[in-house]
Amino acid sequence: MKRLVAFWMMALGGMAFLLLACSGPSQEQREASDRRKAAGVRARSADAFADLNAVERGGPAAAPSKEIEEEPPPRKVEPPPEPEVKPYEEKAVASVPVNPARAAPDWVNSQPRMSGYYVGIGVATSHGDEEQDWARARNNAYTELASTLKVHINSVITDYFKENNLRLYDKDNVTKDASRQDSSYSQDSQFFVDQTLEGVEIHDRWKDEGAKKYWMLVRLSQAEIARRLRERLEKARKKAVDYVQAAFKAEQGNRLGEAFKGYFKSYLALREHFGGVVEYDVDGDGKKDVLNHEIERAVHRLAAAMEWKVANPNLKAVIGQGPAEPLELKIAYKGNAVGSLPVEYAFQRGEGSVEQHVSTSPEGVAKARLIKVYGEKKAILGARVDVSALIEGKQQVRVVQAKFENDLNLNTGKFFVELEELSAFVSIEEELLGEEVSPGSVAADLKDQLHKALGLTFTKSKSGADLEITGTAVVDACNDFFQQRQCTARVNVTVTDRLHSRQIFSKKYTVKGNGENDQEAGRDALSKVGKRIAKKVIEGMK
Repeated sequence: MKRLVAFWMMALGGMAFLLLACSGPSQEQREASDRRKAAGVRARSADAFADLNAVERGGPAAAPSKEIEEEPPPRKVEPPPEPEVKPYEEKAVASVPVNPARAAPDWVNSQPRMSGYYVGIGVATSHGDEEQDWARARNNAYTELASTLKVHINSVITDYFKENNLRLYDKDNVTKDASRQDSSYSQDSQFFVDQTLEGVEIHDRWKDEGAKKYWMLVRLSQAEIARRLRERLEKARKKAVDYVQAAFKAEQGNRLGEAFKGYFKSYLALREHFGGVVEYDVDGDGKKDVLNHEIERAVHRLAAAMEWKVANPNLKAVIGQGPAEPLELKIAYKGNAVGSLPVEYAFQRGEGSVEQHVSTSPEGVAKARLIKVYGEKKAILGARVDVSALIEGKQQVRVVQAKFENDLNLNTGKFFVELEELSAFVSIEEELLGEEVSPGSVAADLKDQLHKALGLTFTKSKSGADLEITGTAVVDACNDFFQQRQCTARVNVTVTDRLHSRQIFSKKYTVKGNGENDQEAGRDALSKVGKRIAKKVIEGMK
């Protein structure tokens, strides 16, 4: 009996031990474990924020904290990469079902508010081709959405700069006040909107059978705009840094054409950055510089240190011709010849034709032919760095020229061309409805225009004249024109180069005039002839 009691006591003791073992750690043990887990979460959070700050500053990620080692963090699962922005593909309207029988949706009568989206509504009246009608409704919806975005995009960009603690660059000053966006970036903002519209979604459509109208509702995710904005800023920053690196190396190697090109392109990339500050160690001294400011300093530094030596600044030429010798200058930088630099020649006073775009030889020499020159007494031509040869696209060239105009004009080449007068004999016969007009106004108007544009002087006879301009202006046909009369002057003009015994050109054309009667309409036509002949003569001679 005693052995039986002992057996059951041992069994009960074992069961109690098992129950205690299965009951888990004590309250004190659990609290200690929770403290270790919380400390681990805090450490990993600190690492994450350190990584984020380092990436935003353009530096490497911080080394992970080793404060907690008891419980290593679980393996981090990387989110799937964001899909690349694909070229825009036309959205299939048919992919959005339409039920003509349903009542008009609420958005037809009032602008809807959709959290997290910008919306646009388009409507088109039926023209009999349903597919085209839907396409016009969609395009109208896109247009309204684009208009909304273009109104708000600057504030969207400014808010994005604020939220991400980014800074704006404004006229050589770095500021954290992102309360405004410089108006000079408006075109870049609109271009961004046009690109962003590629992600638009056709949300709903409705066909009004009674009114024969087609309604379309489209929307664009605000998150998508932010994603594309971030993507644009990242790409713009990388381009700006890459271009300035190449420009700095070219400058050190005395390749000024490449240096200017790199700095100009870096500036354009910064415009794609919407004027945001980009920091980068340009000169390798271990300190980050504000790239926006460094580019402006670099262009000014190059332009100010260039030497433009004109071989012969004072030339002579007969009006309508060019000098015997070419325009020639030599460019040096820090005492070294600058080769392969694009140079642009242009008139600063007077007119004519010149070999506009040239490039310097390895010896730094830039030559250009002055083919024809017109003006009063003296013409002036200048030469400077040719931006159009370094930057593609007329709009981008204008942007760069507007920004660096003063810098590029610091040092240039200038030529002064003394003009020998060219004389002309003018004889234009005028006839109005069968009667000779004397004195006529056509010849006087013609002389005035030619003197202003070409610097011509005039003789009273053919003898001694360099040019002979002859012609007729005859008004002999009139007709009703609404509540007035209209008469036509038939004009025939010939320009002859008497010095070289050759005809420069001969033209025939008509000029119309209006008035209460034939006489008034005829005189109106003749009053326009002199200016019209002058325009043709100037075009022909140039």
